[in-house]
Amino acid sequence: MVQGVSSQHFIPISRAEIKRLLLAEAGENSDDLSEISNLLEGLWHHRMHSTQESLKQLYSDFDPDSTDEITEIFDSTTFVNQFSKALTDGNWLEITDKEMQAALDGEDIFPISLDVRLDEFKLLKTFKLGEKTIKNVRDPSLFAKLILRKEPTQVDVEVYERIIQVMQFRERAWFENNKTLGNYPGTEAKGLHLRLFKTIPKLDLEVIFPNTSPNMRRIDQVKILAPLIGGLATLGMKFGPLLFGFGSGETSLALIGGIISALATYILKSWTKYMKTKEAYLSQVSKDLYFKGQANNQAVINMVIDFSEEQEVKEALLAYSFLLLDSEQQYTMNSLDERIEKWLAEHGVEVNFEVDDALNKLLELGLLNREGGKNDSEPLGSLEKISVLEPNKTLSRLDEIWDGIFQYEN
Repeated sequence: MVQGVSSQHFIPISRAEIKRLLLAEAGENSDDLSEISNLLEGLWHHRMHSTQESLKQLYSDFDPDSTDEITEIFDSTTFVNQFSKALTDGNWLEITDKEMQAALDGEDIFPISLDVRLDEFKLLKTFKLGEKTIKNVRDPSLFAKLILRKEPTQVDVEVYERIIQVMQFRERAWFENNKTLGNYPGTEAKGLHLRLFKTIPKLDLEVIFPNTSPNMRRIDQVKILAPLIGGLATLGMKFGPLLFGFGSGETSLALIGGIISALATYILKSWTKYMKTKEAYLSQVSKDLYFKGQANNQAVINMVIDFSEEQEVKEALLAYSFLLLDSEQQYTMNSLDERIEKWLAEHGVEVNFEVDDALNKLLELGLLNREGGKNDSEPLGSLEKISVLEPNKTLSRLDEIWDGIFQYEN
């Protein structure tokens, strides 16, 4: 792996763009490489379609959008395992406990702290695809804007390009036993929920959860409590001596009523400000997620398969292309890995390319030549010299595979 390359396997450049860039470098091989790419795309589309239909069939029994007869107790183990495999094939990675805890503890883009009730989930898995840094405009506080004349500033924010949640809530009986029936999400929560989001800040991961309670940040608590404390102090200094008989005259009911009224006014103002702040937070989260949400339930399966198909074809195409175009280099697995990662870096992305996975695809298709004529069942060695079939033989081999997909006897 090239020094400094990201640990992510996801290739963020589109398949069409990678194909265009490779064909521009292919010279006299461009026509053949274009046909090879078309056949690879067709073969993987057929393979992934089978996976897609299998996942949809497994998911149909507890898809919240497909039936109203879902029982609260069901076993989704087979589906979750196969769905997780499809995600892994598409270079998705599961969010670690450390990453999740960092998101729950930190605050970044949203001026809000959310309490996620994780114990309400019977099953919860979260997956990420791609990481990048984006620019975000951060407005100064009202004091900084009016008094210090500060302008909005741009800050770097680390985000996940895509996030998928797999969720199953606990049964109603669990909420009753824990005396939290008020948090029970109702019949809409039945089934296994799949949710896909885009461009989610790492430290605001909690905003995608459906069962959160907004908490005020410490600075916002100070903003709300400061007027109340200040008001109480002012009232104490002004009327305290009178209440305790240190002033002239007797304390009248009108005076006591005025103090209580003023105190109630301060409390009401503080409460109103709290409610407005809370409403602003919820509105901001709702608006942001409206544009970040991409798919729910079965539609997530369709998009995952599309992502996976793109990744698989890109990996195979990159490995084949460089073994063909740089045939004089006599690549090994390690040197090919470095070459592809360097090429991707030249086009603006840092990726830990899965060269072993890409070469195993070519090996499975019968497109790889191995040093010393080794048997294809033997694992590839990291220093083993490798090459690919020349274009006309590759096209014949892929055409043979395609023709053998459907065989009918008359």
